[in-house]
Amino acid sequence: MRHQAANWFDRASVWFLAAALAVLPFWRHRVLAHRAPEPVFFEFHDFVFYTQDALWLAALGLWLLARLLADEWPPWRAGPRPLWMGLAGLILLSLPGLPQAVDPPYAAYQTARLCLAFGLYLLALNTPLTRGQVAASLAAGSVIQAGLAIPQFLLGHWVGLKRLGEVRFDATEPGAAVVILNGERWARAYGWTQHPNLLGGCLMVFLLVLVSYYLQRPSQEGGRGQSEHRTRISSSDIALLSAIALGLTTLLLTFSRSAWLGALLGLLAATGLILLAGQGRALWTRRSAHLIVLALVIAGAFVGLTWSGLQARLGMRAEGTEIRSVEERQTLARGAYMLIQQRPWLGVGLGNFAVALYTLARESVADYPIYQPVHAVFLLATAELGPLGGGLWLWLLVVPWYILWRGRRRVRMTPWLAAWSGALLALAVVSWFDSYMWASHQGQLLQWLAWGFWARAWSEASG
Repeated sequence: MRHQAANWFDRASVWFLAAALAVLPFWRHRVLAHRAPEPVFFEFHDFVFYTQDALWLAALGLWLLARLLADEWPPWRAGPRPLWMGLAGLILLSLPGLPQAVDPPYAAYQTARLCLAFGLYLLALNTPLTRGQVAASLAAGSVIQAGLAIPQFLLGHWVGLKRLGEVRFDATEPGAAVVILNGERWARAYGWTQHPNLLGGCLMVFLLVLVSYYLQRPSQEGGRGQSEHRTRISSSDIALLSAIALGLTTLLLTFSRSAWLGALLGLLAATGLILLAGQGRALWTRRSAHLIVLALVIAGAFVGLTWSGLQARLGMRAEGTEIRSVEERQTLARGAYMLIQQRPWLGVGLGNFAVALYTLARESVADYPIYQPVHAVFLLATAELGPLGGGLWLWLLVVPWYILWRGRRRVRMTPWLAAWSGALLALAVVSWFDSYMWASHQGQLLQWLAWGFWARAWSEASG
């Protein structure tokens, strides 16, 4: 009976985690405790419970319960030591600064979330979630996001699903994330997220993984099925290609330059890893031709229809919205330097940047009063946790590549490992332009899941 219960809880944890992956970017939430100061956006000082919390916390709890009920403790992995020690170091580093944090209760709340994120990393590393299940969840998530994001872009405003978590926005109103197309304000695609940049970052990772899974599927099919797939596209291929097409379209409609750059560099890095491993033949298949044609058609249509807006987004033409965006980033960077000078050792406290900016360095943003995290994770980590925090973040950006280089002779590079390596590089690139992988709940989950799935792919490739 106990063994059966353990198996049931283990299977349930897989399905809860799969569901959490599908709704990972969702912003639907409930404020558990609203706290001052009011000028700071509520996510940066309130205690909030998000929809996906119920799913991944259930998955984590069921996984732990299954281990406790098992007849013998099954073997589990922590991943490469340099990686898991760095992740644990972030938690340990947040503790000394709690007493002197600008907002100690909120810093403690964020530290608790960081501990749970480490549990999510271990869950992603050890749960029996197959590659197919991961890909299916990410494909479903891409389709769900596209189902809302594309109508939003075409309409120029939200569609009215606030109860389900949609952000209210209108291209004609101040504060909306917009792009100027032929002199008119067009809303960037939000989907079910809080901001187009966050949606772009999630889809960036989703697409890298889905492309890898699509390319490696022929090696998993054999016999008569394999010969059939050489002459025609199966229904599962069509479904996966459709999800990739919708995800790529939506990624472009976010107009997130950092996500575009991250996706491109992540794809190049994954391709380079496969080529260096001598597996270039796996890249030149019928499936890769499908992807290339699909990407060229979608990208070509997008460029042709939005060229005037792309010129401003890419810095080829001056535009008021882009100038204000640059000024905002520069202003927040000045605020970060001021906070680092005031709290040079332990920082202002984990998650406390926005409140500290309002409390300690309000004059630094007097010309552009906006209290939110600085748009560079290195500066944000340094301001919140001190120089050791900034240094540890840099270590976590490079350590996967150090691990790959160190194990290059004994680790068999697989498309799956290459994809998650590319995803980590993409997130690292984005972290210099956006801070959602540190400051946003959904972005933080994305980052820790990427570390977990990369560590799992590395463990499987080295085993």
